[in-house]
Amino acid sequence: PEAAGAELRRGEQSAAAAAALPPRPWHDAAALELRRLLWAARDDAELIAFAERVLGPLAAHDRQRKLVLTPTLEALLANGGQKAETARALHLNRQALYHRLTRIEQLLGVDLGDPEQLLTLHVALLARGYASGA
Repeated sequence: PEAAGAELRRGEQSAAAAAALPPRPWHDAAALELRRLLWAARDDAELIAFAERVLGPLAAHDRQRKLVLTPTLEALLANGGQKAETARALHLNRQALYHRLTRIEQLLGVDLGDPEQLLTLHVALLARGYASGA
């Protein structure tokens, strides 16, 4: 009974994580492990503080400026760091995208060419989304 309860909780968490994804005909539950983990920890104070620490300067910028940069970062991550694909997805020319990416790097003190830093940003964005109920 205890194992069955744990499996039900994992299934519920996977479903909740999948619900936050863009619409698709199907989702592979095995591919949702990170999202399930973040969903389960969405109220954890350390996780929330991590997301704020990593993304705080970008969020502050977006609240104060007309040009909102978070969607640019989200698009870059959704496109696996591929700048040409990101520019196409955002309907921007490369120069405009590079300007935005440089500004994001300056604000966050990161190198968007570093895979580990991209992972950190991706996890922080996911965590923030789950913590805010998105």
